[in-house]
Amino acid sequence: MKKIIALVGFVVIFTACDVAQQLAGAYNMTQCKYEYNSISGLTLGGINLQNVNSLSSLNPMTLTKLVTAFSSPSGTLPLNFNLNLNVTNPNSQTALLNGLSYILEIDGLEMTQGVMQRKIEVAGGGGKIVLPVTLGFDLKKVASGQSLESLKNLIFNFAGLGGNPSSVTFRIKPDFTIGGNTFSAPAYIPISFTLNKK
Repeated sequence: MKKIIALVGFVVIFTACDVAQQLAGAYNMTQCKYEYNSISGLTLGGINLQNVNSLSSLNPMTLTKLVTAFSSPSGTLPLNFNLNLNVTNPNSQTALLNGLSYILEIDGLEMTQGVMQRKIEVAGGGGKIVLPVTLGFDLKKVASGQSLESLKNLIFNFAGLGGNPSSVTFRIKPDFTIGGNTFSAPAYIPISFTLNKK
């Protein structure tokens, strides 16, 4: 009987310590510094634009396909990419999250929102990771009413070729699992940056 009581006590203490670590890790994640790193895996309508240095570097067939996609009043124009964020943990202990909700706004227009389910740890004492978030949306649908030139500029800004910089705000709300239950941070954390900043 004493052994059983001792075992139960050990489990209770271990569980309490684990929950305390999860709470600390969750709090630390809300205190991390989030910054824009880069955009990778950029495609538009299935066309890879990641390594495009200028419009002249596109072959004629690809350029024709892009012009047609921009000009057509119907159809879709899917834009897909990874938004890579620097996450730095200034706390002494590890920061933890089990996923996050996000909202992407460009030039004041909401482009997409969603949820990413992935466990992430950032070591304490200035630990740093690059967090990739995969995003995708139909540019024509979300930017309906925008001029053709505005759409072109936005796409070229993503590729690093635009003329007028675009203001981007990426809002994230970390999710945490504590004691077997999932909780979300009380508010979104905004990460603001400029695309194609000269």
